[in-house]
Amino acid sequence: MTNVEIKGEEGALEEEQERKIQYPLVLTLIGFLLGLAFEILFFGHPIGISFAIMAVLCVAGLLFTAWREGVPYARENLFLAIPILFFSIMIFLRTEPLTLFLNIVLVLILFALWVRTFRQGGLLNYGWLDIGLALLWVPLEAWIRPWGVLSRTQNQVFKEGEGRGVFLAILRGLILAIPILVVFLLLLTAADLVFQARVEEALNWLDVERVVEYFGRILVVILGTLFFLGAIVAALRYSTGRKLIRDGEPILKPFLGFIESAVILGGVDLLFLGFVIIQFAYLFGGEANIDAAGYTYAEYARRGFGELVAVGVLSLALILGLAAWTKRERRASNGWFNGLSVLLVLQVGVILASALTRLLLYEEAYGFTRLRTYTHIFIPWMGALLAVFITLLLVGKLRGFVIAAGLGAMGFVLTLNLMKIDAFIVDRNVARLEESGEVDVRHLAGLSEEAVPGLVDLAQGSSDEVREDLLPELACWDAQLEAQLKGQSWPSTHISRLAARNAFQELQEDFDGFKVYQEEWGLWMVRSPEGEITCAQQIWYR
Repeated sequence: MTNVEIKGEEGALEEEQERKIQYPLVLTLIGFLLGLAFEILFFGHPIGISFAIMAVLCVAGLLFTAWREGVPYARENLFLAIPILFFSIMIFLRTEPLTLFLNIVLVLILFALWVRTFRQGGLLNYGWLDIGLALLWVPLEAWIRPWGVLSRTQNQVFKEGEGRGVFLAILRGLILAIPILVVFLLLLTAADLVFQARVEEALNWLDVERVVEYFGRILVVILGTLFFLGAIVAALRYSTGRKLIRDGEPILKPFLGFIESAVILGGVDLLFLGFVIIQFAYLFGGEANIDAAGYTYAEYARRGFGELVAVGVLSLALILGLAAWTKRERRASNGWFNGLSVLLVLQVGVILASALTRLLLYEEAYGFTRLRTYTHIFIPWMGALLAVFITLLLVGKLRGFVIAAGLGAMGFVLTLNLMKIDAFIVDRNVARLEESGEVDVRHLAGLSEEAVPGLVDLAQGSSDEVREDLLPELACWDAQLEAQLKGQSWPSTHISRLAARNAFQELQEDFDGFKVYQEEWGLWMVRSPEGEITCAQQIWYR
């Protein structure tokens, strides 16, 4: 490469680094529209279709501003838009609490990573610390970056002229003073009854509640505008000084000798080996061996599947930590370290199999709950990560495990969405009812709206004993859902709630004998000829 070419590239790089936003007014307008959309979709509304709409607007806004500014971006990271939009749509389709929560968290994490890598790319090279830094820095950067663009927008909108500076100073002063005055006014009215009465007289002509609501809405729009504008500017910036943490000196250099690490791994291996032997002798050996030890099958199975999953996670963390902080200059040391680590991972696989076996036995004896179902799904994904972990360990590419772990987490959340957890729990417990004649109606009536269609089918096709327990719960749930839907506007529209309401229509004649009401403390109650109960389902809304 010639000197001219090198200088040309360096000049282009410096120009790119110093490049300013070309259309600050357009970016500010996009930020304002996103802030306004956020207020319309979320202020005073439970999450529904609003999240999916907001995600689409954010993706479109980011891509539009990049096009308008003529900014090149890392096309290999466009794939992030696919899971962002998919899991946003799942928020509109799922109401089971953990699934809903993980969908929201996953979308926010993916957005943060996309903003961080929008120009530079290289997400697949990120390590744990790089991802942690991105998740901490991007939200902070979103509040730092908008001010320069806003200043240039102000200069563009308000032309130079006499009195301009005074006008803008007064406007800024009012924006800063209003919230301060409101706080002091509230404190002073609470401190003195006479002053409170005078303030109320002075404000009689105002609808104070409406003023407070409008003030809150305007504040949300302003804060939303600042945040979204800052995030867009952060994404469009190109930082030539940004490096992955692995590209420089490690934060914590290897300090453990091989012998120390071998002692740690060897000790854990021996402990796990003793546990694995017990599992093969008792749990995997069948019910007769457990009975001989003085336990029932259910007693033995109900213990420890959560703890065993924790053992698996901590074991992987242990190996990752030792691999990063152990000095392994000699080839033999590296071979022994890998061998002890692989032995540990294989035993963790047996421990996870033990946890899954215990879980299956416990579900067979006591039925399905959310926690048991989560664990049921998590263990196979953990097993898949173990296989990837061993492969990366042997080829010396453990840094790539962070991407594998991220994909595994996405796969776990994807499975939760596709399984429709609460509907799955109802189906499995209904199947158990047919086999054992037992079902926990109270537990099933406390699930989310995803469970309603299955519960309606159960009420229509079950015995009189089950219907006697189930129908009052469903009548109460139907009344709450009807009141909830009447009090909500379109941003809170949710497919699971609509499907539940439609399913309840099939039981309206069966609900005629029940009176549902809300007692003074807000609890929902249902009264039937057989008595009165507190409803298992309690929907809190405004």
